[in-house]
Amino acid sequence: MFLSAQSDLTELEKYPRLRQSWQWYSDLCAKLGRIPARQDINPADIKFALGYELLVEINRESKNPRVRLIGVVTEEFFKLANGRHAGKDYDTFLTEESQIAASEKLTESLDQGQPIFGTATYTRKDGRRFGYVRIIFPLQSQNDEPEMVFLIFQDFTENEDREIGAQKEEAMKRWS
Repeated sequence: MFLSAQSDLTELEKYPRLRQSWQWYSDLCAKLGRIPARQDINPADIKFALGYELLVEINRESKNPRVRLIGVVTEEFFKLANGRHAGKDYDTFLTEESQIAASEKLTESLDQGQPIFGTATYTRKDGRRFGYVRIIFPLQSQNDEPEMVFLIFQDFTENEDREIGAQKEEAMKRWS
């Protein structure tokens, strides 16, 4: 679902972190008079989401996004690869099908110039599946930097089991 100023945001009521991130992004767009750039994101303004964020660089040609910044809760939950995820391409930890599907959704947000809210489920290279609810926020490129999007997550699932995801997310609260 594309989110615009005219959107019915009642579905976001179930996801307080996402609702707050939508409000933050909308206010920032209004203040700037444009879509924000990476430099416009002040971590102090998104304390409610720290740990649940992801900054992704888009590569349209290869359809292989690159993780630029990942929140500690998100990184702990995803357990996508050994070591740190920042600087790694999606093909390092996702199947090709999942990598391309994720890339297409991220690019869609950029092309439409609007946030996208919804669920996603992807498969890791080891065959395990994970999912979440998220909002993808498009960012404006400045100073010849690559195209990027900023995501905020909530309601993780593990192998399509919401209870396991909720237990894992609860265990991660020590980081936030």
